[in-house]
Amino acid sequence: MTRSEHIERYLTRDIWRIDEEKLPLGRRLWTGLLKRLIIVADGFLNENLTSYAAALTYNCILAAVPVLAIIFAVARGFNFGTVIEEQLRSNLSLSPDIAETIFTFIDSYLEHTHSGIFLGVGLLVLLYTVVMLTSNIETAFNTMWHVRSSRNIYRRIIDYVTVFAILPLMIVVTSGFSVFMITLTSLFSDYVILSSTMEFVIQVAPMLLWCLAFVLLYKLMPNTHVKWSAVLVPGIVVGALFQGLQYLYINFQIVLSSYNAIYGTFAALPMFMLWMNISWIIILTGAQMSYANQSVNEYAFTKDSQNIARCDHDALCILLLHHIAHRFMEGMPPYTTHMLSRETGLPHSMVQGLLDELVNVGLLSETHDETGTTQHYLPRQDIHRITINKIINHLDNNGVGRIAPNWTKSNVEWHQIRRIRGSLSAKDGDTTIADL
Repeated sequence: MTRSEHIERYLTRDIWRIDEEKLPLGRRLWTGLLKRLIIVADGFLNENLTSYAAALTYNCILAAVPVLAIIFAVARGFNFGTVIEEQLRSNLSLSPDIAETIFTFIDSYLEHTHSGIFLGVGLLVLLYTVVMLTSNIETAFNTMWHVRSSRNIYRRIIDYVTVFAILPLMIVVTSGFSVFMITLTSLFSDYVILSSTMEFVIQVAPMLLWCLAFVLLYKLMPNTHVKWSAVLVPGIVVGALFQGLQYLYINFQIVLSSYNAIYGTFAALPMFMLWMNISWIIILTGAQMSYANQSVNEYAFTKDSQNIARCDHDALCILLLHHIAHRFMEGMPPYTTHMLSRETGLPHSMVQGLLDELVNVGLLSETHDETGTTQHYLPRQDIHRITINKIINHLDNNGVGRIAPNWTKSNVEWHQIRRIRGSLSAKDGDTTIADL
């Protein structure tokens, strides 16, 4: 075996069979970090994160003017419009024409809100762009977390609009805090310790707020249960990287000043799109890091389960039905995917896939809680009549049905094989899931 083959085997198989509890602390930390890096790299390559980043970049540009208009409307109501305007102009100091164009769009948007027709159309456009942007973010996160179902349309509208209603207030509060700290710094300029401390707080506060925002994003956006411990470090890392990228964008635009010869007054546009695209790649990588933190112990199991043998697949379906049936018999609240995963020790993504299949074949019913965000699972048929043979028969016939009628019509061997397969039954096939 060559060295490259040995490394490939170690990264793809051997490392996932190491018992980390028996390793020294230093090697245990290194092994855990390497596992997480492998999961992030695998997700980045196989989940097509760059395409999601490109789509989200387009959505952000489409939603930029309506969202900024709302932010400025709220800020001006609190007399902080000038502060936010100055911050935006400083970020675009090397491209004042772009800044003027943006503010012209925003002022025009706000001036015409006095027209009832324009206000209605404007609100519809705003609602559409906000829902589309956040829906695509949720889709990207759900893909990384292997979640098959998104929030229903009612929960999407309520949650997304709530987020974008709170966002302007957060920006206004942040701006007000900065102004307050700057004022205190000038008042206590004679006190070196206090002034230095306040200046440090002013410099660090934006990064802390970004870190908090990303922690909440990674915790709340996926339509599944995410642990706080899984999102804390990725949120902090991405917050710091985002601040660093913003610093580079603001201070090194002069490096690409040659774009002026090509794009003229719109020279800042390709730079802005590049910055936005890299930002989304960083954000999505942070989401993949969160998934890696929470799923590192079951990742190998999840990978192996993609090629699971048919007999084991059927046995796992029967196991899940057994748990759901007995909980139903005891009159307890129905299982969720997270509860079944925790009780059986199976990976969340595997449990979700098997439950979806059992719902499709008519053995389970999927219900939702009052908020419409959490799925619960109940038997769809009488549990005293669901036998092992019946479960196997339902799973056998899951799919599009009989294949190629024209081909099977005169194929004697095919019909003979189908009869033999249909006559096969387990030794205890008449046992019901209630009697297991």
